[in-house]
Amino acid sequence: MTAALAFADERDGEFRQAFNPQLDYYRQKVSLPTKGWRDLDGRAHDRAFVVAGVEKEAVLSELRQAIDKAIEKGTTLEEFRRDFDKTVDRHGWIGGAGEDRRDWRTRVIYETNVRTSYQAGRLKQMRDPDVLALRPWWMYEHGQLRTPETPRIEHLGWDGTILHNTDPWWKTHFGPNGWLCTCGVRPLSKRERDREQEKRGKPAGPDEAPPLNLRPVKDPKTGETVYVPEGIDFGWDHMPGDSWERGLVPSELQKPLAPSDALPAGARSNAKPADLPPLKGLSEPSKVGRLKEGEAVETYVDAVLGLFGAARGEDGAAVYRDKAGAAVVISESLFKDPSGAWKVFKGKRAEEYLQAAEALKDPDEIWVDWERNTKTGEVTMRRRYLRHDGQNPQLAVFEWGKSGWSGTTLFPPMNADPKRRDAYVDNQRHGALLYRRPKGE
Repeated sequence: MTAALAFADERDGEFRQAFNPQLDYYRQKVSLPTKGWRDLDGRAHDRAFVVAGVEKEAVLSELRQAIDKAIEKGTTLEEFRRDFDKTVDRHGWIGGAGEDRRDWRTRVIYETNVRTSYQAGRLKQMRDPDVLALRPWWMYEHGQLRTPETPRIEHLGWDGTILHNTDPWWKTHFGPNGWLCTCGVRPLSKRERDREQEKRGKPAGPDEAPPLNLRPVKDPKTGETVYVPEGIDFGWDHMPGDSWERGLVPSELQKPLAPSDALPAGARSNAKPADLPPLKGLSEPSKVGRLKEGEAVETYVDAVLGLFGAARGEDGAAVYRDKAGAAVVISESLFKDPSGAWKVFKGKRAEEYLQAAEALKDPDEIWVDWERNTKTGEVTMRRRYLRHDGQNPQLAVFEWGKSGWSGTTLFPPMNADPKRRDAYVDNQRHGALLYRRPKGE
């Protein structure tokens, strides 16, 4: 067997030292700023380290190191709180709950990161082919680390549920299933499965998956109505580590960003990784047509904004959740230069705007990087959406600012030479890869 099976434990309410798969998962994360906890949805946390409301890179770095210490060395919640207090002394209060809720906030940051990273490591172990061959059945266990003072009724009801590892129910119910939840999953052999069923007075064999009983919840960030299973906290209906374990970001690219203060005097912090597959090889055919030539500026702008439920004007911006799970602001700024003038007809790109919008709506890859302005020296975090339809590459660029992720440009490179067009977009693949189109999607 290539993967050791070992559960984390808890003494006096604190986590013990973790294991290598947990560290591997945690250390590949990219530190990203946020305005609030719904800037990213649940699946996005497989690649992103965030603390709700924290934008400063230095603060994220210090908190990240404190959690890393807890995972690697088993430091306690109280030790993390001491590290947290030192960070607050240096930088001021950290966004989110007020100072009077310091104990609650530190516990949420600590337990959420330690528990989800542990479960991601466990998922990787449990999906090891050798482990699956011996223990293909998974059992839901309520409160693996402690008995809650007020247990969630649904979680108690799921305790002891045994299903095959491929059952779709696990996609939304692989714990933790809410804030401060310590429910988990244990792998079982066929013999262990039937023994567990006998202990509960149930017949041998697997159970039927409990019903989902979906409830509507309005996403406070996007305004979109999403459906969440009863008993699962909003934002927790996913398997921690699933996209990481499946290698949606290839292992050789599972790296964090270099610190922005290490930026050279160029426009980017990280060189393009070597041996990237051609973007064209990830492509899907375009699903939209060309816009008519000779239309008014507003016609082209409205055609793209309408795809995202946005409109022109100060009140026309809309929040869209991208393929990596981030909330980005879509507005007319995508079509204006720094002076506020329309740039729609620049480079004869207007007729191709719908194809360019596909880079944002259906990208092949999403990259993020720190970039230093060669003239001003200012450092900005930029997010790049890349797509190739097999014929033409497309590009959209967003940057972090007062409104969060806001668009700065969206266009198809218009060089007459196809090789130069491809090379231009290929040169945008630098920094940290947040998303790559899954094969067959």
